[in-house]
Amino acid sequence: MRWLGTLLCATAVLAAAPAWSACMQAERETTAEGWLKSERFKDAANRPESAYILHLDEAACLEGSDASDKVEHARIVHIFSTKKDVNKRIKRFVGKSVSVRGKPFGALTAHHHAPIVMDITSIAER
Repeated sequence: MRWLGTLLCATAVLAAAPAWSACMQAERETTAEGWLKSERFKDAANRPESAYILHLDEAACLEGSDASDKVEHARIVHIFSTKKDVNKRIKRFVGKSVSVRGKPFGALTAHHHAPIVMDITSIAER
């Protein structure tokens, strides 16, 4: 009878676990969806800075060869773009549900404000 309690407990844990699709792969183009916010943070020198944070619809994970690219569970992604035209457009999507496409990687510095960071190549409202 004791095993029945253990089985029920294990079943409850598995049922409560998030159901992820395949993990994002570091440095490989992928899509993420969620609610975009502009948030304020402090850097390592305690100076204020802003970042665009994508609050994901579903939890995500990240896999890669570097230790920083191993993220088991994240609900937020820090987005930016090295493409000037895309970077200029991000601001107009704040407060909206969006889909972004880009290359994710694990946070490396005090300027990265989520476990996963993504250099996006496109952004669109959903």
